[in-house]
Amino acid sequence: MPQDKMTIFLSWSGKSSQAAAQAIGHAIDSVFNDAQPWISSKDIQLGQEWFTELRSALESTRLAIVCLTQRNAASPWVMFEAGAVAGKLPGLKLVAVLLEGDVTDLVDPMARFNSTRFDREGMQRLFESINLSLGSPMKPLGLKGSFDAVWPELEAAVKAAVRSDPSYDVFLSVPMAAFETDVQYKAFRADAMKVVSALRDSCGLRVYCALENIASMDDFDSYGASAKTDLKALHDSTNFVLIYPQRLVSSALFEAGYALARGMPCRFMVHKASDLPFLMRKLPEVFTHVSISDADEWTTYDELARLLVKDATHLFGTRHRARMEK
Repeated sequence: MPQDKMTIFLSWSGKSSQAAAQAIGHAIDSVFNDAQPWISSKDIQLGQEWFTELRSALESTRLAIVCLTQRNAASPWVMFEAGAVAGKLPGLKLVAVLLEGDVTDLVDPMARFNSTRFDREGMQRLFESINLSLGSPMKPLGLKGSFDAVWPELEAAVKAAVRSDPSYDVFLSVPMAAFETDVQYKAFRADAMKVVSALRDSCGLRVYCALENIASMDDFDSYGASAKTDLKALHDSTNFVLIYPQRLVSSALFEAGYALARGMPCRFMVHKASDLPFLMRKLPEVFTHVSISDADEWTTYDELARLLVKDATHLFGTRHRARMEK
């Protein structure tokens, strides 16, 4: 990396954030001759020791841009890189770019740093800040012309990246048609909705659960139609949670197999692990992204909801939304 160029460190987590970071880096490279964007996905070559390269990049960095989505704002990797950057303050500027949402959505520690929305005004201010940090800054009119030239492509690329994000943070799979009576189904549905509400209200997660719109067994439509809808939602989800209260013949087990085949992080919530098929019981011994929680951790659905909320950061890469208490 040329030593006479100012290094700009771009931090990301997740495919959409990565694509956005690459687009922003490309725009910076196109506008500024004296700035060198550094993105870990592109600039750490195969076989290089990643931490050494990361530390080396930070040593020469004067500005860090963190690309945030609603899903990755509290991801472990973003927190790690932001912490590494913060360790160099005050000699280094850190700016959080919100690819979606608003700056008021940020919580600590990211809320402590400068931030801007990804829109024309916010990005133009960011490019002006980059320009002022250079040893030989561009003249304002020249900078404006260069920014105007790259903005349409940059905006289109980042918007496309954000749209590619999965629609749901959690696919909550539950047995439905396996119940013998409507009374049993309705009682289970009320309990399962406690979990859905807790993940949404306490963690701000986007949750899909098929039973939400099915108040009774009379509302079941044809298997083909519902299966198509559920599989699309499952395909468009990031994490998989199975609630399996007892040994049942259920399409929920099919959904679990689909999630496992796609490599999704999976957590199976059961009263007895022995109720699961034998191979499913053994999965946590082989795969780090699969876990099982049984009656040692929860017995009621209120306890299950609290357990998932408590572990949300670890399980789903998010943090509880900050709440203001009066």
